[in-house]
Amino acid sequence: MALFERHPGGVRATAAGKRFLASMRRVLKDLDDTLSTGLGKNDQLSIGLDAPLSNCAFLDAVVAFMSDNPDIAVILTEAPTAELASGLRDRSLETVIAPSRGEHPDYASLPLWWDRIMVAMAPDNPLADFDVVECDGIGQQTILANTHCSDLSLVPGTILRELPRPIIRHDVSWISLINLVRRGLGITLLRESDARSMPHDIVFRPLHWRERPMRIRHCATWRRDNSNPVLAAFIAFLLKRCPAP
Repeated sequence: MALFERHPGGVRATAAGKRFLASMRRVLKDLDDTLSTGLGKNDQLSIGLDAPLSNCAFLDAVVAFMSDNPDIAVILTEAPTAELASGLRDRSLETVIAPSRGEHPDYASLPLWWDRIMVAMAPDNPLADFDVVECDGIGQQTILANTHCSDLSLVPGTILRELPRPIIRHDVSWISLINLVRRGLGITLLRESDARSMPHDIVFRPLHWRERPMRIRHCATWRRDNSNPVLAAFIAFLLKRCPAP
């Protein structure tokens, strides 16, 4: 099948040749788009979050990065921890901001900030009379959690197993769960950075274990083999804006 034919003016494509050239142009465009994505020329950064973005230094850093780089589209995704881990594996997420879960040979991480674990309760709860709440102090309380994402997962399992009363899990949002706490139906645990955005008629006390505050460390985690320069620029930006705690 001839792709080109002689013509008084030189050489021109046959009908089959025109179809071939159109097909090749599409292939080359797809290849160029793929290479651009691999080189970060798409100017997009996908960030996964395991909890609502609270008013903290990391939020300030994200806003500053977006202001300094208006051509980069920063896409935020809030999801449970398991979905975020899957997003990192399949590369649909560039980086995940979540509590540290330990080291992994395929991933790198950058510590960002520490959060205390707080006990949220109604003002008339007996625990509100104390400055801090020890873990054994919540044992006689009704502990509420939601089934989507709970900061109870950040408490050592040995502590939870020793609680005399079962944890009641509701398939509701954090707002609904907090409203149950406001009505005196139980207490719940959440991070100090999240507590700052909660209603003022909720009392918060730091949770202690053996007279020491319980804290969690938030990290940015990404694949070591991710060569996206936009990701590298964001991590470098975080290094300057969020010095290691």
